[in-house]
Amino acid sequence: MKHAIRALGVVLLAMGLAAAAGAQDSAKYHTYAEMTARLQNLAKTQPQLVKLESIGKTRQNRDLWALQIASPGGVPAGERPALLIAADFDGDHLIGSELALFAAEHLVKNAAKPEVKARLDAFTFYLMPRVNPDAAEFMWAPLRWARRTNTTPYDDDNDGRVDEDGPEDLNKDGVITVMRVKDPNGAYIVDPEDKRVMRRADPKKGERGEYALYSEGIDNDGDGFINEDGPGGVSINRNFMHEYPFYKPEAGRYMVSEAETKAVLAWLVKHRNVAAILAFGENDNLITPPGAQGRYGAARTLDLNSFADASIAGASKTGMISAGGLAALFGRGRGGGGGGEEMISEEMIQMLMASGGGPGGPGGRPSGASASGGRSRMPARNPATVVNTADVDYFRQVGAKYAELTKIRTAPVLSKPEGAFFQVGYFQFGVPSFSTPGWGLPEAPRGQGGPGTGAAGAPGAGGPPAGAGPGGGQMNASAMPGMMAQRGGAGTGPAGAGEGEATAIDKAMIQWLDKEKIDGFAAWTAVKHPDLGDVEIGGFKPYLTVNPPAAKIDELGPAHAEFALYLTSLFPKVGVAKLEAVAQGGGLYRVKAEVENSGFWPTAMAHAVSARAVRPTMVQLQVAPETILSGNSKTSFIQSLAGSGGRQKYDWLIKAKAGDPLTLKVVSQKGGADEASVTLK
Repeated sequence: MKHAIRALGVVLLAMGLAAAAGAQDSAKYHTYAEMTARLQNLAKTQPQLVKLESIGKTRQNRDLWALQIASPGGVPAGERPALLIAADFDGDHLIGSELALFAAEHLVKNAAKPEVKARLDAFTFYLMPRVNPDAAEFMWAPLRWARRTNTTPYDDDNDGRVDEDGPEDLNKDGVITVMRVKDPNGAYIVDPEDKRVMRRADPKKGERGEYALYSEGIDNDGDGFINEDGPGGVSINRNFMHEYPFYKPEAGRYMVSEAETKAVLAWLVKHRNVAAILAFGENDNLITPPGAQGRYGAARTLDLNSFADASIAGASKTGMISAGGLAALFGRGRGGGGGGEEMISEEMIQMLMASGGGPGGPGGRPSGASASGGRSRMPARNPATVVNTADVDYFRQVGAKYAELTKIRTAPVLSKPEGAFFQVGYFQFGVPSFSTPGWGLPEAPRGQGGPGTGAAGAPGAGGPPAGAGPGGGQMNASAMPGMMAQRGGAGTGPAGAGEGEATAIDKAMIQWLDKEKIDGFAAWTAVKHPDLGDVEIGGFKPYLTVNPPAAKIDELGPAHAEFALYLTSLFPKVGVAKLEAVAQGGGLYRVKAEVENSGFWPTAMAHAVSARAVRPTMVQLQVAPETILSGNSKTSFIQSLAGSGGRQKYDWLIKAKAGDPLTLKVVSQKGGADEASVTLK
């Protein structure tokens, strides 16, 4: 008990979680109970402005809080265009929770200021500051490791058991880091420029691997893998449906399997007035906006952690089915022959799912099949995975403003977006959806590595050794160092390194930790491992590479609150720009009107139109249909009205009488509503 308290105190001090005497209360990372108290206080002290509701419960019975902030009176809050700010889908990303909480308190505190009041009068702000609270609480646990997952039991290694092989704190420092083991068959060497860094040996330079790397712990279940099936298993930011990463770590048994995911989606379906989303998490499209072709920037990973993850890449092959069985499942011939002992790897299944060859494919049914079970005449259309090129400039302009306000230009650790919430916001719900880690690093030095490189620029860093076999099966302790180093096949760790898209940032992260005087890297220390013998334990301490010191919250908070206000200034805003009626004689009137979008964004993004995700803007002349003799219909629809003054003209010939009122109404799902009236003369 004393040791746990001591370890807790050390980490709290290192992270700056405990506020110093006289420091502002916001300059700390809040536990779930502390955060809940602050949210409840906002709702209690400002009941006209703030509404707090629970949208669901977690497995550990914690409420998922959603906050509504909007001025009373006028258009009901649920009908105003709204900004949703959501955070902590990645359970270890606590800085996002703090920035969301800061934004909420900033809006309430400054509600009377003209620039804030105008936004609260016209728009609604929704905030979900902690979507994965069960996972977030592990930040305050006596033993910490880089855990993004909730507490749903999960069979990570596909052996019919759950959570049976978690980490052990072998050096008793209160955190789980990495073990490096001398191994002639290992793939890694110590970087000569910084002895704390490990990198892949490059045979082309005459380098030979000297070490194998594993997560700190032991092989509890005797399957030859260390820490491959720890407690819990689902990161909410990998559990949504868009580009859901089938059979990959932390994604869950199936898309939208978790109570947290379901609650957020159910809430979003009921709140279609959400016109934009700002998510805080370990994905980014703000620091590095989408490129000209709409693709997101590269992931930014820690090679050291990816190397350790690669040691368990083949663990889930246990319980796999034969190639013949898989072919029968897919209704296909074996192709290429082969005996009954041929096995299908996890990577092969993923390739089949990605190509539409697996059960259901991307569209939920075998490739080429129709909903009725017959053959479709047209090939299935794959879902969009890049930002529509017609929308890219909007994202790039917003990214430029984000850099201007926050001064953040280089992201910290980032993961590849797969099943992420912000993807759902854009691709499924059709609204501008942004994600940011909320803080950044200084620019990485030259030689740190580019896409698909390791810390020293070696190709493919992050994956297992080149040419490694699929592994699997049992082994004795004496065989573990050499054999375990060769596990994993062609896959990589969950961060995505080695896929030609990730950039390793180990040295940049260490330099930042040193500059900020953060005790975020555990020095390599010798320990006797019960199976591996002499090992060294060290590496990046959990949470400290994902979250900046708590003292930074008050520095980062105002800029992000201002950015949130800026986003609402871009909302489409429809209005009746012109309405006139000219008597033609004989009770006939020529009615002319123009509808305008004075906001910056169009009433529907190009992708929203393509995906039919946003209702068309309705323009309706408030007369009986039979009075319209020619011209436009009583009710017309605009798929997308361009922003910055985009207009649409209308013309009717109606039969009426002098003195009758005439009203034109325009309603946009994301751009508000307006109406204008004239009296016929």
